[in-house]
Amino acid sequence: MAQPRSQDESRSDAPPRAVGRLEWAVGAVGALVTLAVFGLLGREALSYHPAAPDLVARVTAIDRNESGYVVIFETENRGPSAAAEVVIRATLRKGDQIAEQAEATLDYVPRHSSRKAGFVLREDPGAGALELAPISYREP
Repeated sequence: MAQPRSQDESRSDAPPRAVGRLEWAVGAVGALVTLAVFGLLGREALSYHPAAPDLVARVTAIDRNESGYVVIFETENRGPSAAAEVVIRATLRKGDQIAEQAEATLDYVPRHSSRKAGFVLREDPGAGALELAPISYREP
């Protein structure tokens, strides 16, 4: 009477399983994605040149609420370097006088991207000239 084989012994006797078309396709797609990522990282590493961030702030909306006037703005970093602790100052002028000022600090603005935030002003920004200006940042 023959002794029963264990599962490990029966597996070693089986012929190797052929790799299916789907497995080859998934492997090929994975390899292409990996090569593309390495290519992009290499291109970025070779083309990067350090320079200061180029920060531009602009008003996107003004809403009235119980606190006053909420000025929604977007700060865009067009430069090749990121900026941290970006301070944007809003100055509302009525004629030659400064009617109100406010500041907002953005934690981080990556290169070639933008972030939105808002100011709360007591005075109506439509009754004067509202200027937005980045005044400082820190290198991350």
